[in-house]
Amino acid sequence: PHLGEFIALCKRKGMTTFLVTNGSIPKALANLSSLPSQLYVTVAAPNKELFKRICVPQFDGAWENLMETLELLPSLSTRTVIRHTLVRDWNLGWEDEYARLDEIASPTFIESKGYVFVGDSRTRMTIENMPSHSSVVEFSRRIADRLSLEILAEREDSRVTLIGKKGSKLKIVE
Repeated sequence: PHLGEFIALCKRKGMTTFLVTNGSIPKALANLSSLPSQLYVTVAAPNKELFKRICVPQFDGAWENLMETLELLPSLSTRTVIRHTLVRDWNLGWEDEYARLDEIASPTFIESKGYVFVGDSRTRMTIENMPSHSSVVEFSRRIADRLSLEILAEREDSRVTLIGKKGSKLKIVE
């Protein structure tokens, strides 16, 4: 309940704030008294069926809550990013469905990131589930084409691309 206050405090101290969410509690975002400098929403599945399989939600209505969060994003006065974490043989592909979700959210940027075989995810996946950077780039090209956007940046060693409007201002710290 004090997240907005914390963000405001950070801003008063000259800090840049980033908030990362899976979109499961849209009311918390809607009720923030102060918005972060940049808001990331993870969209790890293109549809409800894959969402249940990949995200293994802990409560009913998680997909519907994510959809509500995506619908909320265009009304927020801050930079927004949709992050697609791509897992080979699980959710890589489905560009039409992902693009429809991205269109609803109308984010400032779309980040496509390849899954990395680390942490607790190793209990459900294998190293073979890590997509190649070229697969991530190809996915991103297809998304960008569908939304009349372009790939603005990419980093091969991180298997990540950033999609947005041509000429978008972004600052990349090396």
